[in-house]
Amino acid sequence: MSQRKRQPRSEQTRALILAAAERRFAEQGYAEARLEDIGGDIGVGRSAVLYHFSDKQTLYHAVLQDLFGGALDVLRRSLAGVGDLPTRIENAVRAAVAYVARRPSAARIAMRETSTPDPALRDEMRRRAAPILDLLALLFEEGERAGVMRPQRSDPLRFVSVVAGATLFYVASLPTLVESLPYPHLDTEPVEALQRDLVDVTRRLLGIRGPRPLPQT
Repeated sequence: MSQRKRQPRSEQTRALILAAAERRFAEQGYAEARLEDIGGDIGVGRSAVLYHFSDKQTLYHAVLQDLFGGALDVLRRSLAGVGDLPTRIENAVRAAVAYVARRPSAARIAMRETSTPDPALRDEMRRRAAPILDLLALLFEEGERAGVMRPQRSDPLRFVSVVAGATLFYVASLPTLVESLPYPHLDTEPVEALQRDLVDVTRRLLGIRGPRPLPQT
């Protein structure tokens, strides 16, 4: 009985450590983030962090897995939903924008680490991004083969550069460039406006005829 009682608390502590580490890595980067500070953010010591994660690298990899794995799950769910392929792609773009807006630290980590000079971190980022890029490549093949997509250029990397680049810049970089934003940029209305803009861009880049009705919620 006591073990069953302890387990949920242990899982909760692990989740709190992950969330605190995500914030620290986003704000400070991998090199500057310290385990004692991560633990201190949630009221536990360095030893408690090491109990759940053997070292800082293991913790960082767990954060990346959580962020990229979550993004991949969001895309897969949207693409497995109802509707034809163009509709599902548009829904996936909306879902991806919403996901990053909910987790702005994911955008900051991605922006920081995609430009890192550290070859080990670059390799890790590539490994985490690979399943998403592979999924996009399959979508391009399926859409062009079925004749429902006529992209301006058959290049999934170009497509993800435009859509992901705009999303990451909006979420992570805009507050840095503008000292006092005229509106809370992650509130529902501006995020929905970004979703509409990027769906329009998606239609043009992929040669999808629109407009299509917004999904019912």
